[in-house]
Formats: sequence, C-alpha cells, structure tokens
Amino acid sequence: MVLLRPVRSIRLKIGLVFGITFFSGFAAAATYVFYEVKKVLIQQENRALDDRAARLSERTSLYPLIIPLPERGEVLALWYTTNGSTKRLYQSPRFPATISGIDSPTISRSDTFQLTRFVRNTEGGYGKLTTIVGRSNRPLARQLQSIGWLLIGILLLSMMLSSLGAWVMSGWLLRPLKAIIDSARSVNLAEDVTPIPTPNSKDELLELADTINDMLARIRQAVDTQHNFFAAASHELRTPLSILRTEIEVAQREAINDRERRFLASQLAELRRLSRLVDDLLAMSQLRAGTLQLRPERIELDDLTLFLTERYHAPINQRHLYLSVQLDDAAPSLTILADLDKLTNVLLNLLDNAVKYAIPNTQLDLSIRQQHETIVWSLINQTTSVVPDPNRLTSEFYQADIRHDGYGLGLWISHQIVRLMSGTLTVTATEGWFQAEVRFKNQSGQPPFEN
Repeated sequence: MVLLRPVRSIRLKIGLVFGITFFSGFAAAATYVFYEVKKVLIQQENRALDDRAARLSERTSLYPLIIPLPERGEVLALWYTTNGSTKRLYQSPRFPATISGIDSPTISRSDTFQLTRFVRNTEGGYGKLTTIVGRSNRPLARQLQSIGWLLIGILLLSMMLSSLGAWVMSGWLLRPLKAIIDSARSVNLAEDVTPIPTPNSKDELLELADTINDMLARIRQAVDTQHNFFAAASHELRTPLSILRTEIEVAQREAINDRERRFLASQLAELRRLSRLVDDLLAMSQLRAGTLQLRPERIELDDLTLFLTERYHAPINQRHLYLSVQLDDAAPSLTILADLDKLTNVLLNLLDNAVKYAIPNTQLDLSIRQQHETIVWSLINQTTSVVPDPNRLTSEFYQADIRHDGYGLGLWISHQIVRLMSGTLTVTATEGWFQAEVRFKNQSGQPPFEN
C-alpha cells in the first residue's frame, strides 16, 4: 500500500497531466516545424540543383564539343535534339538506369538521387540541349534525420523538465493542503485536535482551512461535552450505587427467607455490574481528558499476583479451572514501579477475561519472568471463542464475543493505564489459545519517579 500511495497523489497527477499536455502540444509543434524545415531544405536543394544544371548547360559546347565533368557525388547526362532526332552526348557511369531519356520530369527522384532537367537552345537555334544533373539525397536525408532526432531529444527533455517543474510547483502550491491533511489526521485522537494553520493564499485553500477549523472546533466542543458528561454522570452515580450495595449487603444479614435472599443476591449482582460500568466510564473519560492521576510506588509483582489469585480463587473454582503460577526463581527481584490500585484493576481485568472465556476443566498458565531489564507478566488460557480481528481487542467498545457480559472497555482501559505507567500490554489470539502479556521495566534499586 505504501508503494501505491504516491500513484494516487495529486502532485503526480498534476505532473502527468502537465507533462502529457506539454508533450502533445510540443509534439504537434515539433512535427510542424520538422516538415516546414524539410520543405525549405528540399526547396533549397532543388534551387541549388537547378542552378548547377544551368551552369553545366552553359559550359557545354557542341562546336567544338566541350562537356564539363560533374563534381564528386554528382551524375550528369546530356542529350542533343535536332530535326526530330535525339542523340546522347554524355552520361555518367552512375547515372540512374530508370532515367532513359529526356522525357523525365523537371524534378524527380531516382534510387538515391535527386534529379533536375535544364533545356536550352543551342547556338544558332539548330537544336536543343537537354542537361540532367543529379545529386545523392543521402546527405539531405541524414541532415533531416539529425534534425528529427534533435527535436525528439528536445521534446523528451522538455517533457521531463516540465513534469519536474510541475511536481515542484505543485508541491509548493499543495503545501498548505499537506498541513491541512496532517492536522485533520489528529482528529483520530481528540485530545490532539489543534486548529489548522491558515495559509495567506487568499484562495480556496484558505476557505478549506477555515471550514475545517470550524468543524474541528465543533468536534472539540462535542468531545469535551462528552467527557464532561461521562465524568459528571459517573461521579453522580457512584454514590447512590454504593449506598444501594451497602443497604442490600446489610439486608442480606437480616433474618429473611430463601426467596428474599435470592432476590437480594440477584439485585446485588446487577448493582455490581452497573458499578463496574460506571467505573469504566469514569476511567474512560479521565483517560480521554488526560486527567487520570497516578500514584507510582514500588510493587513486588509476584507478591501482588499471588494475593490477587487467592482473591480470585472462588470464580476460578466455579468455572472448574486450574491455575498454574510460575515465578522466575532466577530473577533477583520482580519489582516494578506502578500505581498499585490501577495495576490491581488491570490484572484483575485480565484474570476475569481469562476465566470468562476459558474452556471449563482446562488450565490457566500464569507466569512472571525477567527478560533482560524487563518484567513480563503473562496469562494464557484455552478458548473456543473466535477473535476475527485480534488487533482490535485493545480498542474501546470492541467485543470479540457479544454473547458474554461486558461493554468492550476493559482491555482498552487496561492498555491505556499500562501505557501511562510506561509499560506495554499486548494480547494475542490464535486458534484455541488466548494470551495477555504485560511488560514493565525492572525497577529494582531505581529511585521512584514523579508523576
């Protein structure tokens, strides 16, 4: 695709159109000039040949018989006509055999010779002397060929120079458009939307830049409104949801029957799911607005992982799964620098995804190892879910399997949080297997950083 991209560029199209137009016009002009030059050269050659024939005829004498010799490259034939009879006085050895007499046209071509005929009355008016002189037309043909190649060379060179000039000029003219394109691409990241610099051209490019700036301003306003709404709504919803969860948990401890207990348990599960959604929306708005606060500290990743696996032991057993934890015993330390609360949410989200999509009665392989100066946290599970586009797993609102609960925000939020903590989160999906991998720099012995 990168190779095909320049073919579709406006600059190349302008260069091609200008080059083809220039080529067509110059080719027509060059053809006309060539034929005009050819006609002039032939006319000059014919006049020179006529003059030569006249001079040779004047130098020819019958009494006494004097015949001038032709020059090198010329052919000559002389006929004397008197009383209805014609006698050939002289003919050059290379004289064309196709010219058999004096009835040839005034100007003719024969083989490689250009011929002309001159007739004059002899002294005393007793007869007519016919002189036919010819010259090889190869020098003229070579001269015309040289002129033709010269015109072709000038045509090709001019077309190349005109195309190059059109390319350079179009690049200069389209420079404001390139700036517009680069600024418009920032719309993909709403936080990077900046006004497009307006050119001083006072033409359509200025109008386009102003129009796009107005559009970007409206987009920026809409994005800010969306972020503010999500943040405000999430903050407002968290308090009543927490109160409802607390009241239901307290009510479950009261003396109630089994039917009421099942009803409260169902309501509590829905409240927890709604609370997770509110937390995700709040995190999304903070990430989009760049207001998410991090409190970095040194964390022993192996200790945190073992604590979370114990905390997540019940869901693992409910799905009849087996968890295998492998720690790198050769690593002197598995210390990283991260926000403890945010990292806990990330690892719990990855564990939750693995448990949710894993095949029952299979094993989850969790490992922590050191690779050079990097700590790698990896979780692998077997799954029957088909992921059509693994690269979109860390995109917001993307769900590989809509049959499961969720809103497609967990992996995207985890990816963004890990990125803010100077780490990387990668997920890969192959046939029957899913792997989530988190990488952090080993911070053993390093001073804490400031957020």
